[in-house]
Amino acid sequence: MKNQGLDDDYLRNVLDDIHDGRAIPLGSKLFKTRAARKGHGKSGGFRNFFFWKKDELIVFCLLFGKNEQGNLNHDEKQVLKILSNEYDKLTENEIEQNIKNKQFGVIKYD
Repeated sequence: MKNQGLDDDYLRNVLDDIHDGRAIPLGSKLFKTRAARKGHGKSGGFRNFFFWKKDELIVFCLLFGKNEQGNLNHDEKQVLKILSNEYDKLTENEIEQNIKNKQFGVIKYD
């Protein structure tokens, strides 16, 4: 997400949407939100796809500009659901190792 020029404040706004119930469930603990791009509204913003086990780590897995692609097709959703199921199997130690190896990033959120 950082390679899209998105900062921690952007991610915190997305997390607000998630925690306030504005995320769209897609099944298999996969969710979608829409978020505004700086200087544009949500219609010119991003689609964020993430895995989420309530009260646990949220893993952002895909982000793209709404001007770059429409909705995901069936096959793309299936791939993300498979990845979500794999994420669900990770142990706490494996998650910590992914963070340590910078495979996962951490955003401070209160």
